[in-house]
Amino acid sequence: MSRTRLFIENFLIYGVGNVLTKIVPFLMLPVLTRIITDPAVFGIFDIYTIIIRFGVPMAILGSYDAMFRLYFDGEDQSFRKQICSSSLSIVAVSGCLVLLVALFLWLYGYSPWQGKYSWLVLCAGLVISSQTIKRVIEAPTRMENKRRTIIILSLLGPIIYYAIAMGLALRNYPLQGLVAGNLLSGIVVLVLYGWLNRSYFTLKGVNKGHVKELLKIGIPLTPNFLVYWIFTSCDRFMIGHYLGMESVGLYGVGARLSAISQGIYMAFAGGWQYFAFSTMKDSDHTELMSRVFEVLGVLSIISLLVLLPFVDWIFSFMVAEGYRGASVVFPYLYISPLILMLSQIAGTQLQVVKKNYISTVNRFAGAVVNVVLNFILIPKWGIAGAAVATFLGYLVMIVAMVKVVSKMGKFTVSWKFIFIVLLSICYIPISLKLDNVFMSLGSFVIVSVVLWAYRSDLVLFVSRGNL
Repeated sequence: MSRTRLFIENFLIYGVGNVLTKIVPFLMLPVLTRIITDPAVFGIFDIYTIIIRFGVPMAILGSYDAMFRLYFDGEDQSFRKQICSSSLSIVAVSGCLVLLVALFLWLYGYSPWQGKYSWLVLCAGLVISSQTIKRVIEAPTRMENKRRTIIILSLLGPIIYYAIAMGLALRNYPLQGLVAGNLLSGIVVLVLYGWLNRSYFTLKGVNKGHVKELLKIGIPLTPNFLVYWIFTSCDRFMIGHYLGMESVGLYGVGARLSAISQGIYMAFAGGWQYFAFSTMKDSDHTELMSRVFEVLGVLSIISLLVLLPFVDWIFSFMVAEGYRGASVVFPYLYISPLILMLSQIAGTQLQVVKKNYISTVNRFAGAVVNVVLNFILIPKWGIAGAAVATFLGYLVMIVAMVKVVSKMGKFTVSWKFIFIVLLSICYIPISLKLDNVFMSLGSFVIVSVVLWAYRSDLVLFVSRGNL
């Protein structure tokens, strides 16, 4: 199989699966925002999901990524099953510890919502524990590229989630519906993956040596997930502090509509590890990673430029009038996950040579920039300030990452790509001041410049048909 086909097939199959996980929420959002008219409900639920997004990667301890790294070290099935079983033993212990902590906090009456909704803490603990175990149990399906299963279960989870959420919201239990849907849908998918992949996980398969190796690779990756959490979650706390829960809900709705790109990133992340590590022994691996970086970078920029003229229309169609002010965050929150996608390509080179700590330092620098800018920009620009801070933090992170791996001789970036990036960065804030006609014209001009700059690459790709 050619590398182009390998990459596209992995990207598309995870793309279909993750688009399905996003398309149901995307289609349900107009209905939910018309049933749940109080943005504060979404604000409370956003803080709840922030807790989960923090807890899951901390409990996984990087074992999911370490599984992918070690799984392809050997072809023997018994070795691979030992890797899977050893990974499950790690998350089973950490998941139980999380659940015990959540139970203690609930009994103590702790709540981050000014003393209210302490039951959400226990629910968050249950979700963190189940999702932590699910990530490892679903991994064999992804590593063996069982595409139909991935698509079906990717679609099933959101359907169950929104069926429960909608049912309870219509009975005047909107917050309870969102929480119950989130919890129960995850458990159903966990049980199904557990049944399908049961042969990969046995108590006898747990190997202490593999556990140590998994932790050795995985634990240095864990701070990376903390960094991602800072990027995607800390702004909510700051918005709540400066502007109130209603603004948190407004920002959350804007983030949900911007999550089209999050689906693209999730598709990439799911398929990327298989592609990157299965080609890491190729003699031209450095050139391959650099080409993929530029291709996806250019496509990311073009996709944003195409969407910009339609942002106001999307928000007016998709959400109730009270939520339409969230459109100001769309450009920055749309492109941010795509920047993260590009940084992961560069960061893969550090994983290949097992220098994950460098990646952690670079990402932490971006997170610090994000937090500092949130403190400065949110009081001045409101929710738009939070979106800009997120974008600039990611930008610092990827610049640092590319610079490091380039100095190591593991990466190259062309000057024309740098020019296109700088041109687009300058255009985004300007475009928000333009009407739709001039915005469309500006996007058309820049897309034309991009295509002209890469005309020879397009001809070469079409003629060669391989990365």
